[in-house]
Amino acid sequence: MKDKSQMTSYERIMMALEGGKPDRTPVFPLVRDWAIRQAGFRVSEVIQDVAKLVYTQFFCLKKFGFDTVRDLSAIHAESEAMGCKLEIKEDGSPAVIDSPVKDYDEDLPRLRIPNPWTDGRLPIILEGIKRLKGMCAQQVPVIAYIQAPFRHASMLRGFDNFMRDLYKMSDKVKALLEITTLSQIYYGIACVHAGADVVQVSDPTSSGDAVSPKVWEEFGLPYTKRVVDALKKMRVKVTMHICGDTTDRLESLALTGVDGLSLDHKVDFVYAKKVLENRVCLIGNLNPTDTLVFKSADEVYEEARDLISAMGPSHFILSSGCSIPANAPPENIEAMVRAAKEG
Repeated sequence: MKDKSQMTSYERIMMALEGGKPDRTPVFPLVRDWAIRQAGFRVSEVIQDVAKLVYTQFFCLKKFGFDTVRDLSAIHAESEAMGCKLEIKEDGSPAVIDSPVKDYDEDLPRLRIPNPWTDGRLPIILEGIKRLKGMCAQQVPVIAYIQAPFRHASMLRGFDNFMRDLYKMSDKVKALLEITTLSQIYYGIACVHAGADVVQVSDPTSSGDAVSPKVWEEFGLPYTKRVVDALKKMRVKVTMHICGDTTDRLESLALTGVDGLSLDHKVDFVYAKKVLENRVCLIGNLNPTDTLVFKSADEVYEEARDLISAMGPSHFILSSGCSIPANAPPENIEAMVRAAKEG
């Protein structure tokens, strides 16, 4: 790599994920709806339009100067391609309103693993990754989003039914998880072929706010690990994002084999760093609402600086604890980025 004083964003992020000490703290705010708002669009416009998808990320990259671009419209796309019906809101994230698995015995044989290059919105997302990769040209890493198998399965079955099934028909759940694991391996590999430098596996269903550590370790961990293992054979970095409080499962999250853990503001990062002993890069974890929406830019800057100081120069990427709301003031994101660049 180049001398640290001349690092690109790509080199900076990769060094952090590999456990090295970059020239400064990398900064990676989780911007999706927020980026759309900054570019002057609505969510419903962007999720079907590759050009607008790419523009929103590149516009914010140039204007705010953070260290990554990311796929924008992937939310529920894999589940939609496998039969979920979505409500496409005018200016908010899509929501699953109907799931294809009503009866395991009847519906599991009918489930078809989608072709990422032809089915649903997946080709739009892959084309977006490809264009971002071409525009960034190894200067800025491109991050692709995929659902974890556990999350994907809960969407295909319906969240409430799925939660009950974990206790009443675990064998059926595991049969569904076998299908969603293969689906996510295929889709993740397609993201890498399209140009993704980092694949972020998202699994809010495995949060401590949703399930116990025992449930996570039986139904989440082994299937996510299979996806991570397969993707890392592609020589790509893999991170995992989980919402909510995951303090009680930090060590088992690291057992997935990911390079980085993106954790919510409910997790004490100093404690997490102590528990994990630099086994993974921690990514986070400014409060996306209380801090990045409601505090002043000066307060955001000081809070970010305090977190940077507490985490030290390695195994850390400054980010938001979860997706930043669309109404977060731009000056607050500017303050977050400035704190990292001055750190």
